[in-house]
Amino acid sequence: MSRVWKGIPIFGAGLALFVGLTFSPLVPPAHSDEHTQVRTWQGTIRVKKLNVRGGPGEGYDIVAKLKRGDKVTAVDQSGRWVRVIGLKTDDGDENSPEIEAWVHKSFLNLPKDFLAPAFGDEENAFVDWAIARGDLAELSIEGAERLSVVLGEETNTDHASLIAFEVGCAYRSQLKITEPVTVTVWTAKGAAAGWLAQISCP
Repeated sequence: MSRVWKGIPIFGAGLALFVGLTFSPLVPPAHSDEHTQVRTWQGTIRVKKLNVRGGPGEGYDIVAKLKRGDKVTAVDQSGRWVRVIGLKTDDGDENSPEIEAWVHKSFLNLPKDFLAPAFGDEENAFVDWAIARGDLAELSIEGAERLSVVLGEETNTDHASLIAFEVGCAYRSQLKITEPVTVTVWTAKGAAAGWLAQISCP
């Protein structure tokens, strides 16, 4: 599970807060320079043969074909059409680029939480608390007991361990998690620059 808040201005009560969101419950965390991931759901094809279209409608070209039981990764929906990622052309070349791929929702088995809201009241409250700190540029919830944070530009990196401890303990307390919570602190340069601190609470 990965949820990332960063870089989108939200204005309220005369203050400019920066928070954004992406969510990926089924893709393992992967630290990139942007620390962002796409929210995804796993589905399977439910019909014997299925045409995959290059856009959300039957007027678009057929770009691939799937069969019953094939697994797909869904990321979005337009009307009754679902966008899936990771598909390539049928030319057998592993280096082929991914294609724009859409399938009709009625031909897919998707989890009940497909496109459901990303998080609940307790997580929202934690995000509000984290934003109010003022020392974080980014927060990523990567699992029930794993968080990553990127420090704000004005934040003293000497405080990285303390910040990690405070954020981890607040998350553990507010979400009533019984296991230790580990927080990794990164610079704005991302994983290539290595992490500043990694602390667990308790």
